[in-house]
Amino acid sequence: MSGSDPSADAAELSEPVLSEPVPVDSAQMLRTHRRPPEDRQQGIQPLAALMQRLQLSAHDLVSASPRQLTHKMVSRAIKGRWLTINSRRQVHEAFCLATGTAPLISELFNY
Repeated sequence: MSGSDPSADAAELSEPVLSEPVPVDSAQMLRTHRRPPEDRQQGIQPLAALMQRLQLSAHDLVSASPRQLTHKMVSRAIKGRWLTINSRRQVHEAFCLATGTAPLISELFNY
């Protein structure tokens, strides 16, 4: 046994990992996978107008989807909340199946 002191080990763990402070200004912000709050809202999408014109509800898309599409995802898509490309593809696929048409994803979303 080495006989090391447990309190000394705890003191080593509590020391800061970085020797210099990380700058916080916006030009040098660390990149994350999340979008800034102002970039998340894209405004009402063309999908909303198409669904209204065709008298479709969110439930129509959810029930037409063979994948795990939720009402919340459809609601966010209509309102313009930023969605990942996979979520946009799921909404697009459900829209195509519900309407029997094949619009491009760019015709449903403007971002």
